[in-house]
Amino acid sequence: MNEKMIIDTSALYAVVDRRDPNHARAARFLRSFGRQGLFLLSNHVFDETMTLVKMRLGVSVALQLGVRLRNSRHIEMIIFGQREELATWHLFSRYTDKGWSYTDCASLALARQLGVQQAFAFDHHFRQMGLLVFPQ
Repeated sequence: MNEKMIIDTSALYAVVDRRDPNHARAARFLRSFGRQGLFLLSNHVFDETMTLVKMRLGVSVALQLGVRLRNSRHIEMIIFGQREELATWHLFSRYTDKGWSYTDCASLALARQLGVQQAFAFDHHFRQMGLLVFPQ
């Protein structure tokens, strides 16, 4: 497993919610990339995903997803420290003309810090950031 990719809430939600219009594409991509690569999941995206899934699909679905994410050998959870938080704040403060959320900026900060050029996302902001977005 040497290929790494940022994973976004939009992708995780699409995988979990079978009614999401991107569900089938997300599930296929998750299975195919997961065999060869490693998804990088920041604590910001984990937080956002848990909250969204709990609000839309219920607490039991959120808990099941949380356990799966925390125990997956295909996902590396990245907990932000002071350095990463500062980088996130700088991006959030700098790109005020964009619709990027703080969590989006955290993902970009992580990608830049680790030299990762790709993201598993359905959020167009990742293309604006210059990342290669999957599934294409």
